[in-house]
Amino acid sequence: MEEPAGESLGRWLKERCRKEHLSLRQVATKTGLSHTTIGDIIKGTRASPDTIRKLAEAFNESGDHHRLALEDKLLTLAGYRSKRPEGKELTESMARLLDKLSEFNEPQLRIMERFCNFLGEMQNDINIGGRNTGKEVKDFESRVKNKEV
Repeated sequence: MEEPAGESLGRWLKERCRKEHLSLRQVATKTGLSHTTIGDIIKGTRASPDTIRKLAEAFNESGDHHRLALEDKLLTLAGYRSKRPEGKELTESMARLLDKLSEFNEPQLRIMERFCNFLGEMQNDINIGGRNTGKEVKDFESRVKNKEV
């Protein structure tokens, strides 16, 4: 099934092949995907997230955080994620965090989501920059200990 969102990914892949002078079979070898899958993506067939991950790994030019940034871009092009607002690109620290999170199972991810929600709530109450009174930190530690987070 062809999807409009996949066409953007297809254009990106076609441009990369042209830029690097790669045939469909060479890209297939580089990515571990079939040349048919590569051709389908270029034609606009929507790629799976796993396929996109393989593309990002194969076309990564340097470092793990660059791979994650590329994967993020490709997932956006394929329509799995919404485009980030200008200036909100994936930072190196966000990429490292995503690396860690990708190793978590569902229950661990739910805990992390609750923790992030808690931090968002606390951000107004605690100055994370270091000017807090200490009471807020102790309250936070207590809530974590009591599994309220």
